Amino acid sequence: HKAKRTVSMQSDLSKVESASTNLRQMLQTVIEYVDNVMAGKIVPDVAVGRSLLDLVSSIPKIDPEEFENMLNANMKDLLMVMYLANLTRTQLLLNEKINSIPS
Repeated sequence: HKAKRTVSMQSDLSKVESASTNLRQMLQTVIEYVDNVMAGKIVPDVAVGRSLLDLVSSIPKIDPEEFENMLNANMKDLLMVMYLANLTRTQLLLNEKINSIPS
């Protein structure tokens, strides 16, 4: 009697979605802070300003079309990996079923 093997994989797309949501929330917080400073509602913090300047300076300048092509290519790669992982999992399950059939 062979032990049953199970494979559980967290979807990479759910990780991408979660990271995108977190990034969007952080950007919203930064935009809110900058808007409030610009409107004079809060006193600007020099350290925060320098950090924001460093952050903006570190972002590479990429043509929007080139960025979209790169993002689409990466997404296609991710979808292909997910497809292959599901195909492999299905193959393993079929193999287990075939091996569990009494001769």
